[in-house]
Amino acid sequence: MAKEPLQHGKRTQCKPHVTRRRHKPRENRTSARQRGYTAEWERFRKSFLIANPLCEYCKARGHITAAVICDHDLPHDHDPHLFWDNTFTALCKWDHDSTKQRMERRYSGEALLKAIVKAKA
Repeated sequence: MAKEPLQHGKRTQCKPHVTRRRHKPRENRTSARQRGYTAEWERFRKSFLIANPLCEYCKARGHITAAVICDHDLPHDHDPHLFWDNTFTALCKWDHDSTKQRMERRYSGEALLKAIVKAKA
């Protein structure tokens, strides 16, 4: 049996629209400068990315992707000593926003550092 042709104003048999949940910004978050990202950091970041132009996670997977983020391996949580006394990784935006965030949710401390070394290898 043939389907009835669609008429003006008649609803189609589509799935209902599902709204996506949006990320809620942290209300207590301070500005980037207050968290330690000063002009000194910008100079360090620029020199680090010049020395490490490729994403280290992509390189380990056999891809060539430009690094745009100089990332602290351990989250510094506003600790100025840990902000500078840390190890850093050159990452592309995708790996920083997905792979690294997933690692930080799953691991902490030495376990996080081991996961990062494994991702770079």
